Amino acid sequence: MELDVHIADLGALLGGWEVNVIGARLSEHSRLLCGHDDRGRSMDRVVRASRTDHDRWCSATSQFLLTIGELQEREKEIGAHLRPPWKGRLLWSIRHARRNMVLRRRYDEASAKLESDFDAALAAYLAKAADLPEYMKEFARREKERQRRELEQARRRRLEAMEGATGPVWAYKIATGGRRRFSIYLTTVDRAHEGTHTPAEVQAALTAERAEHQYTGVSWGPETSLALKEKYETEASGWARLTGEVIIVEPIDPNDRSARPFSKYHGGPSSNYGSDGGAGGYAGGGGF
Repeated sequence: MELDVHIADLGALLGGWEVNVIGARLSEHSRLLCGHDDRGRSMDRVVRASRTDHDRWCSATSQFLLTIGELQEREKEIGAHLRPPWKGRLLWSIRHARRNMVLRRRYDEASAKLESDFDAALAAYLAKAADLPEYMKEFARREKERQRRELEQARRRRLEAMEGATGPVWAYKIATGGRRRFSIYLTTVDRAHEGTHTPAEVQAALTAERAEHQYTGVSWGPETSLALKEKYETEASGWARLTGEVIIVEPIDPNDRSARPFSKYHGGPSSNYGSDGGAGGYAGGGGF
């Protein structure tokens, strides 16, 4: 069984860090890819992998993040002499004079040990997860190929369905909420809809509908629309070939303001800007 593995950069998982000894290493490796199973991170990439790979990558990330947290805490301790408070610095320097002297003397050695421990933790992570970037590339290639196959299979199903489109394999639905709409479905491709009508019968129902509501719009189911376009270029031309009837898909009701084409031009009083007595003009006579 395959499981979802969420992929994020190391920097994205950490969120932010202080640029110091460990921080410099984190900046250097901020784009390192890490696998985890936190489903709350919507921006992460997702791949599917075996449970073995899922557990291996996620446990490596968890251990690496835990070690980074421990190293950051150690750095705070060895660098305490570098963090004077904003207020009371003189009192702080007196109170912690001996500690600060010891920390300064040992700081270079302690920093080198931090870097060494980080490098060891990174090596341990890569020993378990170095194959993750390559797996992501292969997964993306397989997904692209799978999608291509599915699209091709769907296209073939639509082409096959159109071969029998003259028979009783059509359905229709009339929506009356808001503007009325007559929706047409080829049931062999839009399978959520059931019906045993021929194209002529559906056209007759549309004619009857428009006899009472002449501005009812027409639409086709999503797969039906693709099937008609793939064979006849447009839904309307395909429907005309099947029924012998040319229809107006979206008739415009002259009394429906919402159905009118929008224009940025509109009537209104013309401006007299700059004319005598108008805004911005010069009123009265007199020269200079």
